[in-house]
Amino acid sequence: MLVHDVVPGREGAPIAVVLHGLGDSRQGWKPIAPMLDLDGWGWCFVQAPDPYGPGWSWFDLDLGEKLSVDAAGVRRSHRELLALLAHLETARGVPCERIALIGFSQGCLMVLETVLRHPRPFLAAVGISGWLHREDEWPAAFGAALPRQRLLVTHGRHDPVIPMHLAAPRIAHLRRLGVPLAWAEYDKDHTLDPYEEAADIRRHLLDAAAAPQQGAGPGAHA
Repeated sequence: MLVHDVVPGREGAPIAVVLHGLGDSRQGWKPIAPMLDLDGWGWCFVQAPDPYGPGWSWFDLDLGEKLSVDAAGVRRSHRELLALLAHLETARGVPCERIALIGFSQGCLMVLETVLRHPRPFLAAVGISGWLHREDEWPAAFGAALPRQRLLVTHGRHDPVIPMHLAAPRIAHLRRLGVPLAWAEYDKDHTLDPYEEAADIRRHLLDAAAAPQQGAGPGAHA
């Protein structure tokens, strides 16, 4: 099971599951909770499985011109994330329809991998400053819930780690395939803008919570 810290919210409230980026840990994004000010929400801060410098990694990658990733590592981490989501449902009674996935950089890729393929919709999903993988499997690999998925993807115009010219065409490809996502750009680098971007993420999550998905069924498996 992936290492994670859970901060319970009110009974029946949504829970935000947060996935960090390369070299960070589950501690690194805990300040996002007071920043987003989601009254009564629970939080689950997840740690990637592989040691990387002082922190952790979701998969091996080459931060070269084309940003190549280790496909086997992505698949492994995807399976482990699904196992954690199933644990949240079976052990804590939180179905995916009450879970908001938030991921940064590598964590963004893991969020997108999950929501694109999942058979049930999450309450909401947010991908920050990341990119995508396994485009050759689109749209055949898309989950049945994708048309109902509330998805926000954000990026910085001045990102030196994952330049926007690498991310934007993949997002445009998803839109051409009919994926209902919102895309937002900010004057930032490879980070989270605590003002405009954080406010947009908060609004996206609260709008989703105001009109939650119906029909939650057993099991959070893909």
